[in-house]
Amino acid sequence: MPLRILTFNWHEPYICLMAKTGHYFDVVPRLKGGRKDWLVEQRPIPENVTLIREEHALKKCCHHFYDVIICQNVQDLTLVKQFELPKILVFHNKLSTEIALAGQQISKKEVYRQQIQSLIDENGPIHLVFISQAKKIDWGFEGQIITPGIDPSEYGDYHGRWPKVLRVGNFMKERDIMMGFSLQEQILKGLPSTILGLNPSLPESRLSRSWEDLKQAFRRHRLYLNTTVEGYEDGYNLAMLEAMATGMPVVSVANQTSPIRNDMNGFVSNNLNFLHQKVAELLGNMDLARKLGQNARETVIEKFPISKFTEKWNEALEIASQTKPKIRQRIKNHRKKLKILMGWVNYPASTGRYLRDALFQISELLTCGPKMPVETLKQWNLENMPELPRSNDFPLPCRPSAQEILSALPPGWIPDIFLWVETGLEFFPHGLEHLPAVKACYLIDTHLHLDEHLVWARNFDLVFLAQRQYIHEFQKTGIKNVYWLPLACAPEIHGKKTNNKLYDIGFVGSLTEQKQVELLSKLKRKFNLYYERCFLQRMATVFSQSKIVFNNSIKDDLNMRVFEAMASGSMLLTDEAKGSGLTEMFQDRKHLVIYRNEDELLELADYYLRNDEEREKIAAEGMKEVLEKHTYSHRAKEMLEILSLFVNEKGDKREGMSKGVVTPALTANKEDYYRQKRKDVETLIPDHSMIILDVGCGEGTLGKRLLEKGTKEVVGIEIQPEVSERARGNLSRVICGDIEKIDLPFEEGHFDCIVFADILEHLKAPLSVVKKLKKHLKDSGVVVASIPNVRYYLVINMLVEGHWKYGDYGILDRNHLRFFTKKEIEALFEDAGFEITTITANIDRKYYTISNPPPADISFGR
Repeated sequence: MPLRILTFNWHEPYICLMAKTGHYFDVVPRLKGGRKDWLVEQRPIPENVTLIREEHALKKCCHHFYDVIICQNVQDLTLVKQFELPKILVFHNKLSTEIALAGQQISKKEVYRQQIQSLIDENGPIHLVFISQAKKIDWGFEGQIITPGIDPSEYGDYHGRWPKVLRVGNFMKERDIMMGFSLQEQILKGLPSTILGLNPSLPESRLSRSWEDLKQAFRRHRLYLNTTVEGYEDGYNLAMLEAMATGMPVVSVANQTSPIRNDMNGFVSNNLNFLHQKVAELLGNMDLARKLGQNARETVIEKFPISKFTEKWNEALEIASQTKPKIRQRIKNHRKKLKILMGWVNYPASTGRYLRDALFQISELLTCGPKMPVETLKQWNLENMPELPRSNDFPLPCRPSAQEILSALPPGWIPDIFLWVETGLEFFPHGLEHLPAVKACYLIDTHLHLDEHLVWARNFDLVFLAQRQYIHEFQKTGIKNVYWLPLACAPEIHGKKTNNKLYDIGFVGSLTEQKQVELLSKLKRKFNLYYERCFLQRMATVFSQSKIVFNNSIKDDLNMRVFEAMASGSMLLTDEAKGSGLTEMFQDRKHLVIYRNEDELLELADYYLRNDEEREKIAAEGMKEVLEKHTYSHRAKEMLEILSLFVNEKGDKREGMSKGVVTPALTANKEDYYRQKRKDVETLIPDHSMIILDVGCGEGTLGKRLLEKGTKEVVGIEIQPEVSERARGNLSRVICGDIEKIDLPFEEGHFDCIVFADILEHLKAPLSVVKKLKKHLKDSGVVVASIPNVRYYLVINMLVEGHWKYGDYGILDRNHLRFFTKKEIEALFEDAGFEITTITANIDRKYYTISNPPPADISFGR
């Protein structure tokens, strides 16, 4: 049965050979010589090949339309790595060639190979195909060898009546290191020749007018010249094999893998003068040319049969397809993740890019929106940015409607969340109320655009702010779901690059503020200060080469430079950015150094430049702190923890459930009490927690879910014997007993996480229990607790009315022995010796319709 295959067109002749397997191919055009289409001048489009736009192909990938994706190079693999589909990666070039064409030193060869190996490992299983033994050896990877195949019957009969040399190839001069164009010029000095192919730098070259015209050129020219360079290319290429299949003799430079033998099917040598003489001899001797050419044809039939090529490719496709069951299971698992559609302007050196990369690891993420226009690149002086903006998964105009967004998505793919990320460029969708998803935005530069952000924020269900001090401004206008999500670093980009310190003080950024310019000028007069406006890895290199990185905030913003500089391993010298949260995240003189005025800036810079050991200790502590707590991976997880609550609530409403501050729900029956899913608790448990203790586990529904997600061990404690029996089928181990009376049979530091899900309020002495269990928790472990807050407006209203009525469930559950407010919850854990890192709440969304009414008097109880 024919397979549905996606591949990419870098080389029409090779795609045509692959099409002979009989499968159906969608082919994405690639830019060649200024054209991004199919070069019909070289080959007609086979009947089983359909040209398809990249964005359309990616939509089909999202819907898992293809059986296999064939990547013709690493660039293709990078484009489709996010899709859980069987993949084949073809190596057309040697590793040495890739390094040389990229302008890198051969010493980088192993580094580059390891990078490609990591990419393959991260996206496996991927079947590797090499088009020659030499290329497989050069890369050093395991994989299948499939040499080209030629069908001589397609090329007709050679007559060689034109006494000229034929040369065929694209970008021959630009790829001289592998094509040997300069060698050709020496060999052919004074001899007539024709060059066919895409060669914009060679005025004498032309494209063939058609496939038939190209075959006529093979038949008419006397001989073919091949100069593929040993060490960078095989001793043949597809054009040379086609010439041989036609019946042409070949004159070639020496190469261990060359199929040419002297006086048998052509001439081969490292002596360019010898080759020049043999070319001249063949141009003058048609009979010799025909004799050698006939042998060349036989060589192709014997060593490069098309039947073997198609057989090997079908074998490769079968091997790749065998990974399908595994991948389908991964797809199934992948789909358990939240589906996020992220809208942003594709700009590589932005928060959006780093957040996108982090979210991709923990969610099912697709992106939409425009890419940064070329005019903006020039206007912002970003021409030296090492990465150019690329298209999103679904390109959109600057002002798309909700309908345009939905129409761009793959059939059946509906996002749980639409996340809009500010990038400082014009892109904002309208009609978001029509999107069937939770709507969230991440606003970065609120210190510069407060009024505009207040308007934007009203379009979203919840708002993340990078600048904490503006949360109150949003809340004052009735925008309640506002969360602080600081900026961060991306270690793979901003991490330490070198130990070689070249500068006393370094600064990277745009000098748009007069205060920054003045301070830098004063620093430069006294110290060896280096300034550069650069991006990504180059920026990290400048930071790493500086003993001190200088920072000055704009309107007290907590900017990206804080985290990026600390990640580089250099000491950060910064102002305190009052109200930003900087001093709550980092300790002055431990993680960084803070100056409060100009004089102190100069004094501190001088002091720490003279005290190397002290400076480097602060730099090391700062780097450790930022990498452990303040990467975009941390931010993405924090964001998803909050978003999950909104998504779960949305899902609960779809299922006809009501969710509010009363937990468990007042409408629950007795059995439901012990089998709650507790998604709100689940989202708070860190992914790295592998061994978990669930106190008051009920039937173990929560623990079962955690084990399904990959948790290694979940131990439950349950006081009810009949309930604990049911829990044994769900958990790793269940202990039946009263947690206030029993001791646990575990060593100290056994658990990564202890869960108290609505259990502490049922205990006589909750503080004693928390203290007792603390010894079983690792030093790096966490406690996740859910505790009803008695300061609930219905309870207060009841109290004002003079009642205190217990029930079977809820906050006034008749089995509750202790009652807590938020302050008392905090006191409980602080008294037990814990540091509280996160407090969230289960709040009925209807709360927001009454918590911020228009100005008016309200009546509450009596």
